[in-house]
Amino acid sequence: MDGIPLLLLALGLVLLSDLVVFGLLLPSLLIRTVLARRHPEVVFCGAADRRQLALTIDDGPSGPGSGALLDLLRELDVPATFFLVGSHLELDPHFPRRALQEGHDLGNHLWRDERAATLEEPAFLQQLRDTQRAIERAALPERLTWRWCRPGQGWFHRPMVEWLRGRRYRLVLASIFPWDTVRPPLGFMRWFVRINAHPGGILVMHDTPALSGRTLRALRRIIPDLQRLGYTFVPLAELLDAE
Repeated sequence: MDGIPLLLLALGLVLLSDLVVFGLLLPSLLIRTVLARRHPEVVFCGAADRRQLALTIDDGPSGPGSGALLDLLRELDVPATFFLVGSHLELDPHFPRRALQEGHDLGNHLWRDERAATLEEPAFLQQLRDTQRAIERAALPERLTWRWCRPGQGWFHRPMVEWLRGRRYRLVLASIFPWDTVRPPLGFMRWFVRINAHPGGILVMHDTPALSGRTLRALRRIIPDLQRLGYTFVPLAELLDAE
């Protein structure tokens, strides 16, 4: 009898480790089946009836790397939504205008790249407003049509959703995150995106001075990989309108 509790503990640890591995390697399934259903007020993905994906890129602009990403997307004829950090606009003040002129969309990623869920309402809304105004000024004479917000580092809470709704923003996260911020090998990222891709998926990558070059190399391979699987890339607004 003494061995039974130990056996149960061992089985529990094996199950727990399996769940952790599953969550790390196939998070899109958990996001769609658990998080998206639990938080319908938050956008994790679009409608699942079409083999369409939306590409989103966070944390820019990064400087010359952002321009190189626009060059690649123009070459591949793929639209993206760039979630910009207000304080990063000084690295490339012309980026918002060029991105809009080339058919991309812009989202609000607040003023600083930090965990936005730790901010109190006044500080959160101040960052939201400051970033919105800075993007709008930098984009002139182009104008923004859609207003998306992705909180820093992806953490959110229910009051934040209400703060954003009151300012006509939708809180947008993603369903395909290839762990690019921890700099895994390119081969892993390609494999990860392929097994996690799903109709209506929202893919997120990052554009910082340290990551933009890796993002460029990854997207050059990942986008054709997904297109060979029958996926097409559409603007985030189109993906969500299909809902």
